[in-house]
Amino acid sequence: MKENNVIQAKELINKLFKNINMGDFEKSIQVNNTWKEILETIKSNSLNGNNIGKNMAAHSKVSDLKNGILLIEVDHSGWIQMIKTYQKYIMNGLKNKIPELKINALAFKLSGTDIKLAQISEEIFLKKEKDRLEKKYEEEEKILNKFSNLNENQYEKKKLPPELEKIFNDLKSDMLTKDK
Repeated sequence: MKENNVIQAKELINKLFKNINMGDFEKSIQVNNTWKEILETIKSNSLNGNNIGKNMAAHSKVSDLKNGILLIEVDHSGWIQMIKTYQKYIMNGLKNKIPELKINALAFKLSGTDIKLAQISEEIFLKKEKDRLEKKYEEEEKILNKFSNLNENQYEKKKLPPELEKIFNDLKSDMLTKDK
């Protein structure tokens, strides 16, 4: 039964889930599971045997992945510091377990904040990088031109003492002559 402004629950659910890509959904589950798996392998060096990795996994979760940056949400800023302590280990684990994602960096946010990773197109990024390098090149070119345009007469040739000049001339003639 459908009236003008009433939508059946089935239609509503279909509309909501219509745009969800199952491949992306499965990939996000894989990233989340891999994140927790890697963290849980981190053991504490303390005598009480605490598994610090399980605590980090319980207090953090993957929030987003864009442009090779994995956004991690934590419930306290202390966990950011703890995760950063093991960042190299975690990054190696992620690169080994899911290399196709090409994760290059971790970014963090506190729970309750509305921080998101911006989707920067590769084309825009490359243009900005090209502009930055061109500007740097132009600055270095100016510096080089400044020094290459100096008048050679600004530098006086200083004469060597006669005894040193004789030694250098003898050396020069010995080197330039073939077997005597």
